[in-house]
Amino acid sequence: MKVRIIDVAAATGYAILCISLISLMSPYTAEDGVITAASDARASSAITGYIGTVGLPFLAAAAPSQFCASLQSASNATIILGGSMGGDVCPGAPAYFAGTSDFVFTVSGKQLEVEAWLAEP
Repeated sequence: MKVRIIDVAAATGYAILCISLISLMSPYTAEDGVITAASDARASSAITGYIGTVGLPFLAAAAPSQFCASLQSASNATIILGGSMGGDVCPGAPAYFAGTSDFVFTVSGKQLEVEAWLAEP
């Protein structure tokens, strides 16, 4: 009886080890993670580019409607920009996207959030 319990325990441990190694070495999980990270990085770069293009002086002086219009004009088929200014939310989030990023900061007493979504191909 003791030998059977030891055999079952050893077989179970070996099976768990094999399944763990298979899932760890699977190329699909790592590949999906790399694709998501790259998509998120492109979305983050779009936010940096937008803020660099319009500049902090514009963001400090802009009305919410101007802010939303600038986000919309900076968007394209690949990158969709959206955000909020002091509680006023701009439209922008697509139904499906491959990557996302957001940046929240305060300028001239207004809390701004700039979001970017990388459209799925």
